[in-house]
Amino acid sequence: MNKKIVLWEVYFWFIFICFISVLGFLIFDEEDIFLTNNYSRMFDIFFLMVIIVSSFGIRGYTYKKKYFSKEIWIFFFFLILVDSINYLFFEYNYVFLKNTSYLFFSIVLFPWYFALYKYTFKMNELWGTYHNY
Repeated sequence: MNKKIVLWEVYFWFIFICFISVLGFLIFDEEDIFLTNNYSRMFDIFFLMVIIVSSFGIRGYTYKKKYFSKEIWIFFFFLILVDSINYLFFEYNYVFLKNTSYLFFSIVLFPWYFALYKYTFKMNELWGTYHNY
């Protein structure tokens, strides 16, 4: 097996398990059920489910497998990009380099963004289209 494929597979399972764990903590945290805004909580759960589904883009990129359609992956890619930028600006008040947790998550999630971009826009032979979006 190719070393590159093994690294992407390990990264996929790491990200997938992390996202499932966060979703579980978000859903089953009894303290936050009554203390937080329900709309904010539903928003977080919705985006975590989108992120879990979009983590299969790493697997599709690694093994050159087609999951869903290209339009869905374009939607997921831009939705996640907008959510990440929104999180940076509104949650951390434009302080990117001073906040180490956001910097750490950006470094950990950068390969995921890269794989999602390559899977969505650069693997035209997989999708059977040769449009350059």
